[in-house]
Amino acid sequence: MKVLIVMGHPAHVHFFRHYMKEMRGRGHECMVCVKLREITTKLLDLYRIPYETFGKTYPNQPAKAWGVVMNDLRLMATARKFQPDLTLSIGGLYSVHAGKCMGVPTIDFMDTENATLTNLITFPLATVVATPDCYRGKVPVDKHRPYPGYHELAYLHPSRFRPDLSKLKPLGVEPGEYIVVRFSTLDASHQIGEAVLSHRDKVDMVARLAVHGKVFVDCEGDIPDELKGQALRIPPHHYHHVLAFARLYVGEGATAASEAGVLGVPWIYISGDRRGYLDDQEERYGLGVTVDSMEQALFHAEESIKRPPEFYRSARSRLLRDKIDVTGWMVGLSEEFL
Repeated sequence: MKVLIVMGHPAHVHFFRHYMKEMRGRGHECMVCVKLREITTKLLDLYRIPYETFGKTYPNQPAKAWGVVMNDLRLMATARKFQPDLTLSIGGLYSVHAGKCMGVPTIDFMDTENATLTNLITFPLATVVATPDCYRGKVPVDKHRPYPGYHELAYLHPSRFRPDLSKLKPLGVEPGEYIVVRFSTLDASHQIGEAVLSHRDKVDMVARLAVHGKVFVDCEGDIPDELKGQALRIPPHHYHHVLAFARLYVGEGATAASEAGVLGVPWIYISGDRRGYLDDQEERYGLGVTVDSMEQALFHAEESIKRPPEFYRSARSRLLRDKIDVTGWMVGLSEEFL
């Protein structure tokens, strides 16, 4: 089987990395096509995953509409040369177009309910829409394949990932001594209107969190000048090792919050919107909380720090008993199309 995998966000590299290894080990051929984005292509290079680029991310809605046309044309040209039997993606706008035009099945992995425009266009064209079973959006019943897990368990499940304590050495910290804060650009179509933190809020929040331990700031895009001294300066493929030993995660990144949760690290997600997979972690396991202001974030951060680490280790154990190794499930789903 020849599988075309279309990527855009850095998290897509992590999501599909072990899947590709498993599929190739079973005799299948995988090709990666990626929108040009510095961290995404850097991760692919670091993991030595070959890829072709087919377009780029556009900054605003009018440009995004034009970008769909241009990116579609570029991807189609590459896909025709590869002649896939199956196409895969997350929020697979481009891959479902390629699949329909070439008459091959498409699996769209989706976990973001408020990506309404993408979902509206993508779901009707996909052969299968695979979501976590806590997904709260509407999916056509005949296409829907829910599973007990999260995207992050495709690469952070214990069968796929073991935290490496040595990755903390360059940072000069010990486990539990630090907090990871992440600020996002929030420029994806589904993120418009989600921002709740001003520039001043970000600077003040980091200063107030610093009373609880060293704070490392991870930024998608430019870091505020006042916070450059606290920037998390590590190779991007070491990020999960550092996150795994943190005392707390606070930030605008929903994926990073979920990553923290499945690693047993408490999280505070700051957003004007919600995610079903984070609600699941909050309501069933008490691993984190979604808030919509800096003051709420600081209040819950203090509450989280008061709880002993054993509370979160126990919550993670319960989560892992309920969930699956998502990569293995993905391989099985793909081979249904043999």
